[in-house]
Amino acid sequence: MSASGKRLSARIVEVFSSIQGEGVRLGERQVFVRFGGCNLRCDYCDEPGASDPESGEVWDSASLESAISALLGAEAGRRHKSVCWTGGEPLLQWEFLDAMADWARRNGLENFLETNGVLSKALERVAARLDTVSVDIKLPSAVGMELWEEHGKFLRLVPPGSFVKVILTEDSTAQEWDRVLQVMEESSPGLPLVLQPATPVSSPRRQGETVRPIPPVRALEFLLKARQRLRDVRLVPQWHPIWKMR
Repeated sequence: MSASGKRLSARIVEVFSSIQGEGVRLGERQVFVRFGGCNLRCDYCDEPGASDPESGEVWDSASLESAISALLGAEAGRRHKSVCWTGGEPLLQWEFLDAMADWARRNGLENFLETNGVLSKALERVAARLDTVSVDIKLPSAVGMELWEEHGKFLRLVPPGSFVKVILTEDSTAQEWDRVLQVMEESSPGLPLVLQPATPVSSPRRQGETVRPIPPVRALEFLLKARQRLRDVRLVPQWHPIWKMR
């Protein structure tokens, strides 16, 4: 329920306990809440089923609170530090996210948001309740459009403890990488930057073509260039496929 007393609901695909497999909080056990619906279509999306606005089922806040509490109880021997709000794109349903993030905070959990980093107005509404925002900067070669301006606005709003992730495919270019670094220098030079080679998947945007990771030599070139311009740069693969877990 919102602060105004309005009963809220959202489309939820799944709720589960697992280990964070990406970014700067790699290896942390979290409760994952996957929202349905996304405003972008990325070549490397590993959850294309969650992109459909009708994906998942409609949950109210009481049902989600019960599901999270049940996982915390069942996994009592494994401490959960945070809830990972993921998708799809959670900020499309920001009002529900805001209410649930408030509930999580009141129950001793941190809020970790995974987002495509373009919905700035929605982020403004919920940023005060978030502890970490994983901002996935989208390269035009992977999404078919330029989003540099949107990403720049978004990065100026993220809370301390956040980071930027860029998924790199064999189509990623040096020109795109220069724009990533420019956007970060202008908007968020203190945030960590994570280079993540794409996990091979069938592209939901390009009629099932296989998306392949950036060649290792080029990834290292990107890494070295970023380290010349930013303070905290890391190369971290997606570990869920390696661990064979979701």
